[in-house]
Amino acid sequence: MKSGLIKEFLKDFILPPGPILALTLIGLLSLGAVLYYRAVEIQRFLEPALALSQPRNEVAEGFNQLIAQEFGKGPSQGVRFSMGSIFINEPLLFADDRGIRKSAEELIRKLGHVFLSALQEKRTGSYVDLILVCTRYPFSERTELNNVMRVRMQRRSELILEYMYRLEPELEKKYGQYFVSVALPIDRRDERVNHVEFRIIPGEMLHIEVLTRLRKYVK
Repeated sequence: MKSGLIKEFLKDFILPPGPILALTLIGLLSLGAVLYYRAVEIQRFLEPALALSQPRNEVAEGFNQLIAQEFGKGPSQGVRFSMGSIFINEPLLFADDRGIRKSAEELIRKLGHVFLSALQEKRTGSYVDLILVCTRYPFSERTELNNVMRVRMQRRSELILEYMYRLEPELEKKYGQYFVSVALPIDRRDERVNHVEFRIIPGEMLHIEVLTRLRKYVK
């Protein structure tokens, strides 16, 4: 008797398999529609972002390949490319105030060849407007000390450029107008204070290509 009552009770509160399957399918279709809508929205965001970053990524990849060809893969020689700049540990280039290390000449020659190859390559070269040879010094509240350090580090940046031209003469003959030496003040706590930076400034062609790729997303 009790089992019969339980069965009747369950029939009143539990749906049969048919309606359950229908509700499950409706739920899956609704979930699929929501996921598709989200995917379309994400794609609308990612496509312009990719169009904005792709030209810069292509330039970076070109420089990375050239650096790997000259120096080998990995930062084993203290040379790395990051955020549009090539960084070199300053102690690899200078021995106190005695000028460029003799052992650094091969490193500078290879670096000069990287820039020569990059500027000769039609696509990469068209994106480069200027290359800053930057040495850094820790900024001080003492004006006299800043003046001394600025002159000293400016001479170092000029010396690097002179050696690079001497060891890769074709670089100066063909592309000397692309290079500028500069000394930059920097916070003494900044980890880049002991690095020489070769900062690659993009030219108009890079900006034009970015705008061209973004144009189709503007309504």
